[in-house]
Amino acid sequence: MKEKVNLELLRYLEGFVTPNKIKLIQEVLAHRTRHVSVVMEDFYHSQNASAVMRTCDCFGVQDVYITQRLHDYNVNPNVVRGASKWLSIHKFDREEQSTRKCFKELRSKNYRIVGTTPNPNCASIYELDLEQPLAVVFGTEKQGLSDYAKQEVDQLVYIPMYGFTESFNVSVSAALILNELVNRLKKSAIPWQLSQEEKHTLTFEWYQQIVKRSDLHIKNFLQEQSGKK
Repeated sequence: MKEKVNLELLRYLEGFVTPNKIKLIQEVLAHRTRHVSVVMEDFYHSQNASAVMRTCDCFGVQDVYITQRLHDYNVNPNVVRGASKWLSIHKFDREEQSTRKCFKELRSKNYRIVGTTPNPNCASIYELDLEQPLAVVFGTEKQGLSDYAKQEVDQLVYIPMYGFTESFNVSVSAALILNELVNRLKKSAIPWQLSQEEKHTLTFEWYQQIVKRSDLHIKNFLQEQSGKK
């Protein structure tokens, strides 16, 4: 559990951020959500991982969970375009139990876990119930989801298709699914937005990304506060 953000420190650091960036961060936070999260299971193409992360940022999905069973996770800087630094990345070590540990953490946060599949006999993405927070799991290009993931997810869903091709590229699938879910969320009465405390935490993290030598500014502030006691 993260400690609450020191609001005095937050405001102090804000003094080094331009008004335009402060306004932009506030606007972005107003559309951020943790009601939908994304899981990338054992991705090995860095361009796909990067494209999915960029899509998450664009649709306001804050949390990305990354499992590594057979492959190490990497991003392509030319594709991700800095999106990863605005997301909360939850990475699980490369080992056989990587997906299992990820699912355990998601369930502890009350997520319903949904796996993606090209199988048209499963439920359509348009039928997904959004009342409970959803974690959408995407598998690799060749194998799709692991056998463990297929067995352990709460539901498998597919994107309806009408051509000869069996499936979309994984990054396209992520974009289509997130577009559908986020738009439905915003039209619903479900409380999908971040809490004020979550907004403070992310604002503090993002200010540290923006402000040059933010570590020194924070150190100076804490020393000043300590000297006043």
